Amino acid sequence: MKAHIARNQNAGIPLALGWNLSPGDRGKLDGMAAAFGMKLLTVSPADAGKTVAQLLGEVEVKAPRTLVLEPGAYPPALVLANFKDKDVDTLLDLMRQAQVNIPLKAVVTPANRNWVFGDLLAHLQEEHSAFTAAKESRNS
Repeated sequence: MKAHIARNQNAGIPLALGWNLSPGDRGKLDGMAAAFGMKLLTVSPADAGKTVAQLLGEVEVKAPRTLVLEPGAYPPALVLANFKDKDVDTLLDLMRQAQVNIPLKAVVTPANRNWVFGDLLAHLQEEHSAFTAAKESRNS
């Protein structure tokens, strides 16, 4: 009997997991996608209990944690996978120039690949709040 191995259809392709994106920002990102060979995958509130690796198609979805977020539970977020460092910098520069409003951003790492997406959003929100507070205290 042969073992059945699911192939990751997205292996090596630059992927962006988008959360709570406005139609305008989604359109701007879709316009940038071709330059990077990027696929933009929208994460729904019902998928927030899946791990980042599951959302990227790297591992089979067995039983996601029962976690459903409200659609506006967190501000817009973008999680990038399979990008070259220079392409991440270029994409972030283009997003800034196009005035894309996505306050929470991250790159997939070996450490956060197995995190539940909702937990990653919570962590990114905490970091963003701390960074914003520190920036405001420096400017006052």
